[in-house]
Amino acid sequence: MGSSNEATPAAADPDDASLTQTPAGVADQPLAKTQGASDERRGDSVRGSRSSRHSSRSHSGSRRGEHSSHASTSELSRERRRRQLWAARGLALTAIVTSVVLSLLLIQARAKVATHGMENGTLASELNRAQSELLQTKQLVAAQEVELGALLKQRIPGVTNLELEKLYEINKKQVKKLSFSEAGVGAEKRLAYYAVLKNADAVPVVPAVTILLFDRKGLQTGMARVTREAATTPTEREQLLPGETRAYSATIEAIRDDPPAYFMVETR
Repeated sequence: MGSSNEATPAAADPDDASLTQTPAGVADQPLAKTQGASDERRGDSVRGSRSSRHSSRSHSGSRRGEHSSHASTSELSRERRRRQLWAARGLALTAIVTSVVLSLLLIQARAKVATHGMENGTLASELNRAQSELLQTKQLVAAQEVELGALLKQRIPGVTNLELEKLYEINKKQVKKLSFSEAGVGAEKRLAYYAVLKNADAVPVVPAVTILLFDRKGLQTGMARVTREAATTPTEREQLLPGETRAYSATIEAIRDDPPAYFMVETR
């Protein structure tokens, strides 16, 4: 059994341990520093090598990028030249086709002009011949009308060719002047007369005037009696006073539908 007076060993202080290093620990510190420096140099060397390789790769990549960019520019230039060449060829082909088409149209137009010229010449010749034949026909008809008129006048003395809007000098008793015109429209169209009568006697006279119409065959187609009701100036007297002049106008009653060609004035 130990005595209570024996000294108990004191606990070791960590701070004291660092102060009481062994010679072996002191000797190991320079070696550790040497190894650390060597490791740093190797790290620097590795980093330098990596940086050099990275720089080399960057420079190589830059050169490849420049080469690729130059190649792309050259390719675009060649593509642009090819497109320009094809565009020029297309324009040339279009110009050639247009020229050919215009030439064909010009040839066709000239052919048509020549054909039309020949046709126009033929038509002009036919027209001249037709006009000549028409003129001959008109002359023949006019000669026949003269002959028929002469025969009609021999058969019916006093007939005269009837022309519209012509003023005839009659001078037969009281009838001095006479003209004809058309009145009305369509189916209501009729032939009308305008007559001027004058009493040249010294005594009053009641005019008795009848207008007769005939066709080309000499057949009567209409008749009108000149009466007081036809006077252009209203009057209550049938008779004309000495030296009095009076105008009359009225339509002529149609007997036949054939157009009139001659007229005759009867007075008593």
